[in-house]
Amino acid sequence: MNLRSTLALLLPASIFVSLISSCGSNMITDPADIIFPDSNVSYQNHVQPLLTLSCAYSGCHNDETAAANLRLTNYFALFQHAGLIVPLKPDNSTLIQTLEGTLPHRATYYQTATDAQKKGMRLWVKEGAKNN
Repeated sequence: MNLRSTLALLLPASIFVSLISSCGSNMITDPADIIFPDSNVSYQNHVQPLLTLSCAYSGCHNDETAAANLRLTNYFALFQHAGLIVPLKPDNSTLIQTLEGTLPHRATYYQTATDAQKKGMRLWVKEGAKNN
């Protein structure tokens, strides 16, 4: 095998390895790392990552198990249950009530969410629960 052939094989492999290793470097895997802003809460950057890591996993509210027939895996699933999210009205949204501990829940998720995350979720609903 000559140098040109070797480089032709190694270059794509090294690009692939660097792409794979860089993919996970910005991935949040701990709900505590999700920081909500003071305004303009993003569904894609804040709400869904928090729900995915804290609620929408196997045995709880993912697509397969859907505890209480409730899926929290995507924006549209949040609106399949009437009253779960009431845009502009966090006090009327059962997700916010559950998160803040005013409604009962079998798991103790609301105890693991930070006050800032609870405030951020409330703010997202208050801002209209946008799919942004």
